[in-house]
Amino acid sequence: MSENFYTFGGAHFFFVVFFYQKWRIQRNYVTKKCRLLDNWDISRFEGSFEECRKAFIKYIEVYELARQKGHMVIMLPGLGESKNIFKPLWRAAIKEGMMAAAVNYPSTQKGIDGHVRQLDFFLNHLEDVTEISFVTNGIGSILLKRLFMLDTPWRRRLKINRVVEVAPQNHGSRLLKFLSRFKLTAFVLGPIAAEMDPKKIEKLPPLPKDIPTGIILCESKIRRFFEKICRQEMPDYSVAGEKKFEKAAAAVEIDSLKFNVFKDERIIGAVIRFLKTGTF
Repeated sequence: MSENFYTFGGAHFFFVVFFYQKWRIQRNYVTKKCRLLDNWDISRFEGSFEECRKAFIKYIEVYELARQKGHMVIMLPGLGESKNIFKPLWRAAIKEGMMAAAVNYPSTQKGIDGHVRQLDFFLNHLEDVTEISFVTNGIGSILLKRLFMLDTPWRRRLKINRVVEVAPQNHGSRLLKFLSRFKLTAFVLGPIAAEMDPKKIEKLPPLPKDIPTGIILCESKIRRFFEKICRQEMPDYSVAGEKKFEKAAAAVEIDSLKFNVFKDERIIGAVIRFLKTGTF
């Protein structure tokens, strides 16, 4: 069914299951229906995944979309965030000749395993791409760990270049675990909050050794605020300790108190340098 209306990009109710030259197919986490969005977030078609895929092929011919090729950087936002936090990084990656796909997922609506299954589906349907890297923010690092625990076709088809974890929550979150005890905050934060129990999260295996991983530790104004009012201060982790814990190739700490750390040029520069060279 053709739609042709503007959307807000589906930050909290849709998961991106297909990406090609900024066009996306999204699946609603409630209805399971899919919709095809163009690069302006206009809904062009609605139906099943296969129906949206066929509709996209027609638009390729109409708009003469170029074939995507090269190195794609896949960006995973944190809890309650949308792909829009990555706009500055997305522009920087494009400038360096990379492709970039910032992936929305309904982070407050499903548990970790539900998001991992959808992300796996997305990667198995990634077309005309042979090499990928990942950039994660917050809980995105946990989704990536669980993703790499799967034995799945895309792992044998795609070359994994590098991974950059920004403000990762690889030790879980006592704050989120605490907030999950209350009905209102548990409703707002969703099932992931309870799953961020440090005892469970720290048992997850690190990313495979053959994938160079870089870690950027940085503060968050929002986290500081909630830690203060909830009296649930998170322990600080040293650069050396985090590097050893994650078996990372490199780790660095950048003090940035911006609400969106991806508006900090130092962090943008560090991410791009690691993606290109494997060092910060």
